[in-house]
Amino acid sequence: MFLVSVPATSANVGAGFDCLGLALSLRGNFTFRSLPNDVIIKGCEPAYCTKDNLVYLAFERTMNFIGKSISGVEIIIDCEIPLQRGLGSSAVCIVAGAFGANALAGFPLSKEELFAICTDMEGHPDNVGPAIFGGLTLSYMSDDHPIMVPYQVHESLHFMAVVPETTVSTHDARAILPKELSYQDAVFNIGHCAAFLKGLETGNTALIRSSAGDRLHEPYRKQLIPEYDPLLALCNAHNALALLISGSGSTMLVISDKKETLDSIEKDILKTCSVTCHQLQVEQEGVIVTEV
Repeated sequence: MFLVSVPATSANVGAGFDCLGLALSLRGNFTFRSLPNDVIIKGCEPAYCTKDNLVYLAFERTMNFIGKSISGVEIIIDCEIPLQRGLGSSAVCIVAGAFGANALAGFPLSKEELFAICTDMEGHPDNVGPAIFGGLTLSYMSDDHPIMVPYQVHESLHFMAVVPETTVSTHDARAILPKELSYQDAVFNIGHCAAFLKGLETGNTALIRSSAGDRLHEPYRKQLIPEYDPLLALCNAHNALALLISGSGSTMLVISDKKETLDSIEKDILKTCSVTCHQLQVEQEGVIVTEV
């Protein structure tokens, strides 16, 4: 029997649309046990305790890739990551299923091979990369193969995920984006993304502030998040370094070099909005597989 622990992730990280991802210290834990027959899934709503469960679908696909038949499996889910909130819940489920299958099969596949399987199933690598490798990652496709580049985040930085009660569907978040962009906006994002990575790496607060902007997705997706403007006003009032939309939303990520700033923002946003706040660390270790 194996326990697979996968961190939540925040994709895009400002100007790194569909490229950057950050692993956070909020985890989903999944236990896998071989059975003589049958598929048993526990720990989630009854409607998801079926073979259509994303964890099982990833488990099945990975077993098929390995070439091993599936007699039966019990999957127990203990996940504190909110669903459909932009914290990588689908990538977490896919990574858990793939790594659970690899463990029960005797670990025939490397992390890089599993990264490719998970990316193919997820459709893009920006959430899958940090979920597997941890930390801050830049991921892209090269000849239909995912490539991951790791970056460092300075230890002085603090993060808070602000999670509204409302969800934002990935379909709606994609549909609201413009079909075309100007060269000016593309150049803006290239420069801001590169500078933001350097700011996160060095902890340079002035650089983080000046490079936190985005023109590819956040100006459009914030329209789907009623809590965005009130939170932005509080971030400005309390001198936070940056406010980012996490993935497609509705979660938003606040960055500060002072924990007291996050404490103040959390206290004030709870007075006006129905949200849950999680003060988090960068999770340096990605997926962890342990025999239990």
